[in-house]
This record gives sequence, C-alpha cells and structure tokens, in this order.
Amino acid sequence: MKKLPTLHILNGDASVAAFEKADLPGQVLVWREVLSEGPVTATLPEHEFWQQRQAYITSAYSEPANAYQEKVLDTVERLKTTGSAFFEIILWFDTDLMCQVNLLYLLQLVGTPKAGVVSVCTPAPGENVGLLPPDKLQKLMEERQVLQAEELKQARALWQLYTSPDPLELQAYLHQTTLALPYMRQALQLHLRRFPDCADGLSEHERALLHFVQAGAKTIEELMQQFWQHDPGYGFGDSQLHQLLDRLQPDLIQTTNPLKLSFFGDRVLQGRAMYKPKPHWLAAVKVNSKYGFCFNSETNSLQKKH
Repeated sequence: MKKLPTLHILNGDASVAAFEKADLPGQVLVWREVLSEGPVTATLPEHEFWQQRQAYITSAYSEPANAYQEKVLDTVERLKTTGSAFFEIILWFDTDLMCQVNLLYLLQLVGTPKAGVVSVCTPAPGENVGLLPPDKLQKLMEERQVLQAEELKQARALWQLYTSPDPLELQAYLHQTTLALPYMRQALQLHLRRFPDCADGLSEHERALLHFVQAGAKTIEELMQQFWQHDPGYGFGDSQLHQLLDRLQPDLIQTTNPLKLSFFGDRVLQGRAMYKPKPHWLAAVKVNSKYGFCFNSETNSLQKKH
C-alpha cells in the first residue's frame, strides 16, 4: 500500500494560523491534551488511563466529556490506526515542559516499527511555533531532526519513566544518559523541581508566585505576566496558573484585591514555617501532606522524604 506523504502534528490550536500561512505540504493534526498536568499513570490499562485523563480534564478545565472524546480520544485513535500510513510524521513542539511531555507521549505512540520517518521540529528557546513567520517555519522544517530507531526507543523509555510512580528512576536516567532530544533534559529536570521543597514544602513555581506577590504584583493579571516573563519554561497558560493560584489561596496568598501574602505565606517564604501542599498530581505521583518525595535545593536533587 502506497504511503501518504506527510502528517504534521501541532501542539495546540495556537499554532494552526501560523502553520496555515506557511502553506507547508501535508496533512495537519492538532494535539490538544496537556499531559504535563494532572494524573498520568501509564501503568494503568490504556482504557483506564484515558478514563482517568478524561475525568481530570473535564473537572479541571470544565471540558464536556463529548468534547474530550472528539478533541483527544478520537485523535489518539486516528494516530493508532493511520499513523503508519504516512511516509513521514513531523511533530512541531516548543521547548517548554508542557510541549516536551506531549512530545514524549506522541513519539512513543507513533514511533513504532511500522512507522515511516519520524521527525521533530522545535524552535529555539524563547520562540514559539505559533508565532513564527512562514519563512522561519519553512527553515525549521528543512532543519528538522530525523529520529532513528534508538532515539525513538529512548523516547519510549523516557515516557515510561515520566509516568512511573517513582520519579527517582527518571532522575537517575537523566543523570546517566545522553538524550537525543536537545530540550528534553531541561524540561524533565523542571518537572522534578515541581515537587515540594524538603525545607519549606513549596515547589519552585509556587515559590515564584509568592515572590511576585511579595514584590508587588497586585492583580492576577500582573502575577501571570511576571510568571510568563520569568518562568516561560513551564509552558503554563491562563488555566494552569489559575489552578496553581487556587492551590495557594487562601493559605499562602489572600483572596483580596490587591493580592497580598497571608501571615502564614510570609512565614513560609521567610523559611520560618512549613507548608503542607494541597493534594495534586505530578504525573503518576499523588502529592499531598504525606508525599513521599521532596526536592532538596542544597543538593539540587529529588529525594525520598524522611
């Protein structure tokens, strides 16, 4: 059976307009999941994995179940059934954590022995596929990274490690292994820094929000702008930052206008009190007040909580 020429996979609808202007040959598929957020437990049977994801997305983002079916589950099924029909699959993903985790999932999905050529287009840090002019998108495609069998095998291994209930295994792999994807190490190290700090219970990005409020961010909009300016590596949008802020209010940040640290939040930021995180997921790890892992800022590494 003759293969179809090219399938382009874009991360999110924000890239579609720029991609259409570039008029690159091939079919286009948009990936609309955010696998860097919420429970990602690949040890579950596949149907249970997607049930868990659907429950999370419909709750966290007020997404109707039928919309999730159309936007995500139908897309997964299409890739599973027709992905091998293309001569080449090109994945267009930015350098941030959200994009890189989505990229890992898709590489292990489409990078099967039956697949044709699998390539990756990633703009330089600080650039976004959705904001590039047509000539830069064309150049990016010409310089795309074609992945070999061993590199696809590594992507599958990284996905299994990211979705493992023991994140220390991922940390060890990152220390011991040279990664084929140039921005994956930094993204996954940032993921590990999302775990609560051993000293005060704050994750790195939670601490950043507290510092911005302490420094004078008065509104949620100001807080978001400062976060995007100083911490673009997470790839967070409005929804993710609202969820993060919801976890911190009212315990650490008062629900006032203007925004203000609570007395307890100020003490935590000074290192004089310990914060117990509200329950949330980091991949396959359920973080709560009894969480089993914490990030040691002195050794710059994740460890089991004593």
